[in-house]
Amino acid sequence: MNLIDRQNTGFLKFIGQLPAQENYIPVQSWNRGAWYWVDKNTPYLQIISPVSHPWDQEWVISPVVDRGTKDLVQSAPLSVSLKLVPLPSLDKATPVEITRQIEYGKFVHTQEKLYYFVTFICQGDDSLAADANPLSEWVTYSFYPQE
Repeated sequence: MNLIDRQNTGFLKFIGQLPAQENYIPVQSWNRGAWYWVDKNTPYLQIISPVSHPWDQEWVISPVVDRGTKDLVQSAPLSVSLKLVPLPSLDKATPVEITRQIEYGKFVHTQEKLYYFVTFICQGDDSLAADANPLSEWVTYSFYPQE
């Protein structure tokens, strides 16, 4: 499935819970009534919430992809925001289980049955020595269908 672009966020919506709170760092909010967090391993994945503590509850989650001014279909995303909307939503949304994991490799791909996934290279110090192993560290979010 292609990632969505920031102009068209209406067609991909999920119902689910966020990964554990310890994976995120709060950032200052400039919008009244919105709270922001970024993934602790990459500043390119953020959460936008209408409440100050969105964990341990279900949300309608819309991935919003920012591709900048590049070709919106072929280019990799610059960042992804998970925008949260309280239940119930009048729009159609698919129940999912969201997993967040750290992976190692030259690139990340999947052949698993899922609705959506996004991955970014981890920022900061690699846990693997650069001269010992050419693999990179990636943070990956996968949206699996709930049975």
